[in-house]
Amino acid sequence: MLFVLAVLGVVGALAGDRMVPNPLLLDVAVTLGMAAGILLGVATAQVLRARAPRDHEPASTLTPATPTPEPPEADGAETPAPAVGAWKLPDLPNVDSIWTITIVIAAGGAQAIVLVLLKGASFSAPSLLAAGLAAGFCLVAAGLSGTAARYLEGVDPSRLPEAPGLCRGARVATWILVFAALSFGLELAGLNAILRFLHFGVLAVDAAVCYGFVRAGRPGVNAAPRFPLDSAVFSILGSRTNFVASALDSAEAQLGIDLRSTWALTVVRRGLEPLVIGLCFLAWLSTSLTVVGIQDAGLIERLGAPVGGEPLSPGLHVHWPWPVDRVVRIPVKSVETLEVGHEGEEGGGPENVLWAVEHAPNEYTLVLGNGRDLITVDAAVVYRISDPRAWRYHSQNPAEALKAIAYRAVMRNTVDRTLSDVLSENLAAVTARMREMVQADADALGLGVEVMAFTVGGMHPPVPVAPDYEGVVSAELGKVTAVVDAQAYRNRTLPAAESSVLTALSRARAQAAGSLAQAAGQAWSFRTLEAQYRAAPQEYYFRRRLETLEKGLSVLPFTVLDARIERDGGELWLTQ
Repeated sequence: MLFVLAVLGVVGALAGDRMVPNPLLLDVAVTLGMAAGILLGVATAQVLRARAPRDHEPASTLTPATPTPEPPEADGAETPAPAVGAWKLPDLPNVDSIWTITIVIAAGGAQAIVLVLLKGASFSAPSLLAAGLAAGFCLVAAGLSGTAARYLEGVDPSRLPEAPGLCRGARVATWILVFAALSFGLELAGLNAILRFLHFGVLAVDAAVCYGFVRAGRPGVNAAPRFPLDSAVFSILGSRTNFVASALDSAEAQLGIDLRSTWALTVVRRGLEPLVIGLCFLAWLSTSLTVVGIQDAGLIERLGAPVGGEPLSPGLHVHWPWPVDRVVRIPVKSVETLEVGHEGEEGGGPENVLWAVEHAPNEYTLVLGNGRDLITVDAAVVYRISDPRAWRYHSQNPAEALKAIAYRAVMRNTVDRTLSDVLSENLAAVTARMREMVQADADALGLGVEVMAFTVGGMHPPVPVAPDYEGVVSAELGKVTAVVDAQAYRNRTLPAAESSVLTALSRARAQAAGSLAQAAGQAWSFRTLEAQYRAAPQEYYFRRRLETLEKGLSVLPFTVLDARIERDGGELWLTQ
């Protein structure tokens, strides 16, 4: 049960440190982690002690054995008797597991202490509710640890040899948890010096416990299975419930002097109450001293009302102590950045410039003027506080007011535009116009800020609709591509068709002109032949007959025989 509570305490301390940053919570996590390891080692030792009588027969009970004489050996040598108080247990193969657990606790605790030191002590004033809850957690854990210490104080060491050491360790853990609970009050009061002292003190105690485990060394071969809890830190701080009395007892044991009877302690006891009252008075007076940082300006509020005059310059200033005066530091020389369009921090590593990837845990979606388009803006307002009084007193929440002004400027520049218009607009002109709008509205509200820049990292459709938007854009690009391809086909095909039509028309006209001329020629030829026929029909028939014969016989050899040859006295001889 104690082991489970220790583990739960570690988890609660780590979770509390994430919600309420406090170095003592990490110290509590280290302490409870080492306590869980110690309880695991004690449980291992108990298991080994319980196994011994069953695994090795005959086995003695876990009681000191008295030396018994044995007869001498044959050669006259005597066998040494076991020492008084030694455990009569044979060598167990698992006894080294206790040593292993001890080294693991020491190494793990040392590594945890180094990590806490490397992380550094960060102080930030938590809310009253968060500080109360964390302090209550520490007090409950301290109560459980004190109850465990009181229970272990009554456990018989013969039943649990580690009970006295566990009791002392539980008392030390109880005081560490009490100091952790008090640290939240110190953090609220701004007493970081005392808080830092407690932080390093607790880490020193944990480091001393780790060193004690390392010095414990490996147990002997026949040593009883027992977890080493004889730590000097536990003895000095946990021998009694009051750690101061426990430290005095340890000093008396080491020096042999009764420190409680010395005159110095008598004087201290008599003057303890005046000393505590004086220290409390000095602590109260220290609240009248305020150091203003080099990049801040201080404003004094007296009994809740602002005090006139110039703001406090960097340096040390004296005023009425708390609760009369309170100094509010305003960073007037540092440039602040206000995120617009999303909340939360972007992930580490290189920035992903793809708009379809979410850049922050919570990106806002704005509705454009036509009511049908959505847009996501990744922007930032870079500003500097120019008038600390106006920033502090003219608005209840100036940062939220400035953010609202920035969103209003974005809406003004997108209220009457479509998504295509917004994405195609000149970004430099848009950011300059937004910066002027934010500065004008901030001056109208009297926020006392100087808007140095309005940067827009990106304006794009919302990430959840990225696939649909990419599909629409692809369809529009496909439409434009199809129109361009159709126009190119038209420009390529129409001139060829027109040329073909003109060529065919010209060819037809040429053919018509040729046919008409040929027909006219034939007509004139026919008329000429008709005139010749009318003039001499017999000669016309004879000449046409001869032309026909000439045309038909133009490709054949022939001989013309005329009957007038014999009439005129000629002869024709045919030979073969």
